[in-house]
Amino acid sequence: MTRHAMERNRPTDADDPEPAGLAAALPRTTQRERLLDGMARTVAQRGYAATPVAEVLKAAGVSRRTFYEQFADKEDCFLAAYDAIVALCTERLVAGYHAGGTWEEGIASAYDALLRTLAAEPAFAHLGVVEVLAAGPRAVARRDATLRRFARFIDFTRERAEVAATPPRLVGQAIVGGLHELVYSRIVRGQTATLPRLTGELLHYTFMLIGVPRPTA
Repeated sequence: MTRHAMERNRPTDADDPEPAGLAAALPRTTQRERLLDGMARTVAQRGYAATPVAEVLKAAGVSRRTFYEQFADKEDCFLAAYDAIVALCTERLVAGYHAGGTWEEGIASAYDALLRTLAAEPAFAHLGVVEVLAAGPRAVARRDATLRRFARFIDFTRERAEVAATPPRLVGQAIVGGLHELVYSRIVRGQTATLPRLTGELLHYTFMLIGVPRPTA
C-alpha cells in the first residue's frame, strides 16, 4: 500500500467532533463545475495516480465528450480544480483580513475564513493540500507558487503589527511552512472538518514568530 493510500485510509478522530454550520463553498451548477467536483471527490477517495477519467465522469454525471470539450486531459482538470479552491481560499482570506479593525483581529479573521473554507470543502482541501504533491511537476509548481503568495500576504499584513523591529523576510516563509504542516496533518488524517479549531494555535505560532503578544480574550 502506498503512503497516500495509507493516509487516506487512516481513521478520523472520534473525540474531535466537527464544528457545525459548514456548508459547501464552491458552486456545482455548470457541467464544468460538476467535473471539478467529480475530480476532487474521486481523487480524495482514490488518489491522483489511481484516478481514471472514467471515474471522474461517473462522479460528475457528465459525458466523456463534455469532459474533453472542457479539459485537455486529467491533469488539466485537476489543475483547474486546484485553481478553483485556491481562488476561493484567497478571496476569503483577504476579505477576512480586511474585516478586522486591528492587525491582530484581521489576521485572526483571515485564518478563520481560510480554515472554514477548507473545512466546508473536504474533497477540494484534500486535492489542494495532499494530492497536489502527487499530481506531477506542473501541480507542484502551482502549489509552490501558492505558498509563495501566502508568504507575501503574511509579509504585507505584518507591516501593521506593532513590533520594535521588523522581522526578517524569512519569517513569512517560516509562518506559512508551519501553518501548512498543521493543516496538512489534519487533512491527511481525515479531520478536515476540524480545521477551524486550529485558529488559536495558528495565531499563537504567528504572533510568536513575528514578535507580538497574543491578544487576551
